Amino acid sequence: MQTFRMNRRTALGLVLAGTVGFGALATASAQDLTTVRVERSPVGQFQGLYIADELGYFKERGIKVEINVGASPDGALAQLMSSQKDVAMTGAAPLTAAVANGMPVVAVLNAQDQNPTPTFGLMLKADSPIKSMAELKGKKIGLPGIASPQGTALLMALEAAGMTRDDVELVNLPFPGVLAAIEAGTVDAGVPIGLFYTLAVQQGYREFREVFDNAVQNSAAVFFASNKTWADENVDLLKRFNEAMTLAYDYANKNPDKVREIDSQQTQLPKEFIATREIQPFEAGFDAAAWAKEVEHFAKFGFISRVPDPSEYIWEHAPKQ
Repeated sequence: MQTFRMNRRTALGLVLAGTVGFGALATASAQDLTTVRVERSPVGQFQGLYIADELGYFKERGIKVEINVGASPDGALAQLMSSQKDVAMTGAAPLTAAVANGMPVVAVLNAQDQNPTPTFGLMLKADSPIKSMAELKGKKIGLPGIASPQGTALLMALEAAGMTRDDVELVNLPFPGVLAAIEAGTVDAGVPIGLFYTLAVQQGYREFREVFDNAVQNSAAVFFASNKTWADENVDLLKRFNEAMTLAYDYANKNPDKVREIDSQQTQLPKEFIATREIQPFEAGFDAAAWAKEVEHFAKFGFISRVPDPSEYIWEHAPKQ
């Protein structure tokens, strides 16, 4: 199969893609269904929502979902705290930091763990004179979120090379801005994530693989969270939601073509990219020990104010590994 290559202009707008609307369930018994308001991520690991709806898993459990597309992991938490959404997709660093600061939010259902297949990496231009991590001293490195699992992986790699955070200049950039900054020379290296990492590989960027190798395997990467008060007041409803999604995950893992079909329907990603992209496994349960290890790294590098116990950020009724 021919490898698909995106140019930078094509990729710049993709992170906010996913604007296809989600229609209400057209059924005579709609009034008997309990609505769950969900904010999903713009791209990646949201497809289970649509599978659970299409296959009737939600309806069988008395649920109607209203899905909106979010803009950022931090914005998702704001939606939960303002009671605008019941469930929202976010990431480990923003949720753990929020909990450490006393915000009552909890992870209720996993979607994707960090696994051995690279989803990010420290990338440089192919002709960059920088040939080792040690040569990054005094250089600028761009990341789409410094306080992140990617940030900790980078800092651990710098530490192994005898450096600290103070030896480089970290630049916080939007998701599509990392490659643009490397190309423009405004940063010397960068850590693109997801489809932008794939784009960098396709365009021949060089990678310092030791950065990704420091990622904590099995730590939650993308997941669903809720306001803890709402979750505790709706235990049965949220358990039914999780049951439907777990069935959808199982279906998605066995039917990758269905995931690609939903990508085509619900995002503006190029068809060629959808047809060839690597689909990460869907995972419902949380590995609390792996996430706790990641949290220790967050604290070590000053990303969070304290180390919360896993019971503070993982809902007691959430699926576990």
